[in-house]
Amino acid sequence: MSPQPKSVALIGSYLPRQCGIATFTADLAAAILENNPRIDCPIVAMNDRRDGYEYPDEVQFQIGQDNLSEYRLAANFLNLRDPEVVCLQHEFGIFG
Repeated sequence: MSPQPKSVALIGSYLPRQCGIATFTADLAAAILENNPRIDCPIVAMNDRRDGYEYPDEVQFQIGQDNLSEYRLAANFLNLRDPEVVCLQHEFGIFG
């Protein structure tokens, strides 16, 4: 049996944003943490509106989908966190 990762970063839309990817990302995070509550699982949420959303605490970084500089900041954030796995959820329009 291979060892489980200690950290998994998730990038995609996230609840309360209303879209299928947001629901999937939230469900995936819940499943990961249910399987191993000690795993580091930061969420990077994609915003489709300027004011963003009122995210739960697990969302640790937000990217305005049309703000290119925020993509670089998110990359810096993830590089500092140094996750073993990055899971990127993609759907047309999420990334501006």
